[in-house]
Amino acid sequence: AADALATNAPSESRVAASRDEPRVATSPFQAARLMRAFDVFPDSSAEVTLWTRLNVDLTRESVRGICHLPHGLQSQIRVLAFCADDEIEEMLAAGADFAGISEPVRRINQGWLGFDRCLATPSIMPSVMKISKVLGPRKMMPNPKSGTVVQNLRTAIKEAKGGTLLEYRAEGQGELRAKIGDASFSDAKVLENMKFLVQALLRARPRASAGAATSGDTAGTRKPPGTALIPGAKDEVKDQYFLEAHIQFGDKGPPVRVDPESLLPSSVGYFR
Repeated sequence: AADALATNAPSESRVAASRDEPRVATSPFQAARLMRAFDVFPDSSAEVTLWTRLNVDLTRESVRGICHLPHGLQSQIRVLAFCADDEIEEMLAAGADFAGISEPVRRINQGWLGFDRCLATPSIMPSVMKISKVLGPRKMMPNPKSGTVVQNLRTAIKEAKGGTLLEYRAEGQGELRAKIGDASFSDAKVLENMKFLVQALLRARPRASAGAATSGDTAGTRKPPGTALIPGAKDEVKDQYFLEAHIQFGDKGPPVRVDPESLLPSSVGYFR
């Protein structure tokens, strides 16, 4: 690329050269600092997002679940609690924005979707199934795997409103995106949430996925952060669960690539 610029080569040559350059990633600690460096115009509503691509075949197994982050995000989530009509006042007092079964089902059938998360108990699910064709395509149907079908509805409401509950789900080619912080978070809180989510993903990984037979944590210090990720090095990544990763602050901030191996919980990349 430097030779092309020096010789005033056509723009097509410069683009082709840049595509051949190895992509460089860094540690989570350094990535968090770089992410902050691009926060030129502070936005109080901006959120920190972790994106990663997992080495998993989603046509055979799924990667989906919930975890409770150490540090909750500032959230304005609207919770609908499906419950018996005689428990409406109790659920509203617990923090739900909407509650009941008869009226919510009627309104949803008429097109109302003024909520962000649905919670239900197993006993009320037969009534909720009447609107599965409405909630299902929108991925809002209560489901035990997503932690939205629970035994203790009051506790689930408080957790959902507290901002610590995170639901994750891999889609497409194993891509997973999760919000792990907001503008009020320090770098330390962002890193703690990131490490906690990575631990949850490792515990929930399918048995047939890469690296499932081994602990995977021992790879955290094999390659120093900043090492070039050479495309085509299949032997190095065939047993690697996290193939790619980056963090991003808000919609306008650039994605900052993170070395997948330094994501592992035992990596020193969370400290330097």
